Amino acid sequence: MNQSKSTLADSEKGNASIAHSLFLGSGIYALACAPAIFLAEWLGWSQSFFHVTQLIATILCLFSAACFLWNTQGKCFNWSRCFAFGACVLSSLWLAFVLNVFLTLDFSAID
Repeated sequence: MNQSKSTLADSEKGNASIAHSLFLGSGIYALACAPAIFLAEWLGWSQSFFHVTQLIATILCLFSAACFLWNTQGKCFNWSRCFAFGACVLSSLWLAFVLNVFLTLDFSAID
């Protein structure tokens, strides 16, 4: 009985560790894409790669931060949980902004 509980705790700890690494890595990449987009625009390069990968990184950051918060619920306070909460809020806001831009785009000038 005790062994199954420890195995469950180890798998939860492993999931939280993976989610922690994912939301930190994808969050840092998504933030680093913003200056890279400005630099590419200034140099006249294509920014499409950065836009697409930033969108993917932001979605990954949102889901992995939420997974990390879910796997560490009820634990004591630490800064990783604060960063995960901030990552959830900022990623959600950014994705809501992108969705708003796509929904309000006017294609009538293309014709």
